[in-house]
Amino acid sequence: MNETKKQEIANSFPNQFETSKLCIEISTSEFEIFEEGIYAGSMDEKWNVFVLDDIIYFARSWTNNCIYKVLTSPKGELISLSDFHVNRDEKEYKSKNLEYDTVLLKKLLQMFLNREDLYSDPKLELPLIKKLIEKIDPNNNCKKSIGSNNVGLTRQIHDGLTTDEQKNYFDVIGWDQLKEIIADKDENEPLISLYIQHRENKSAVTYYFDNEVDKLLGEIRIKSKISSS
Repeated sequence: MNETKKQEIANSFPNQFETSKLCIEISTSEFEIFEEGIYAGSMDEKWNVFVLDDIIYFARSWTNNCIYKVLTSPKGELISLSDFHVNRDEKEYKSKNLEYDTVLLKKLLQMFLNREDLYSDPKLELPLIKKLIEKIDPNNNCKKSIGSNNVGLTRQIHDGLTTDEQKNYFDVIGWDQLKEIIADKDENEPLISLYIQHRENKSAVTYYFDNEVDKLLGEIRIKSKISSS
């Protein structure tokens, strides 16, 4: 992403926003990760993150809508992530829940920085999820995050990734099975997801559960058909 595009995204942050405290400190080397920029390499990666004028911007990779602005300041040998602004333009971002948005931001920081101390999602301790993690990642080689989408949005996302055009670029493994399992569910019924990405080889899988996390419904892997070379 070039500097012009970064400035365009930063300038697009709307006048409708909400502000809250973050109160996190990171090292200067950790801050360099954001200064270098984190850019989505596939449809499975949802964020572009970069720094302009000591502000960290978090933009959705598929729309470039800027959702978060994190204000930073030096604090000795550390960088303070003090306050943040969150987008409240309903056309760009539907959430109105500040607690939800604070947790989401902490999860993103945790994932990008490999800092498991920043936030621990209580759902990671639920018996079914905990048992699955112990089985597939006993040595803690993977980043893990919990998400929640309703059935309708889950269908919309994965049907969009499996059109004839998109099949030229991606293999979405597991969607046919999951789609059949959730076929009779109401559009608004929540689904809980567990996203696991290997820290080194970047391979990823998303597991889907019912809202009570009593049953594993399916898993999805998205593989690009486009060479990264």
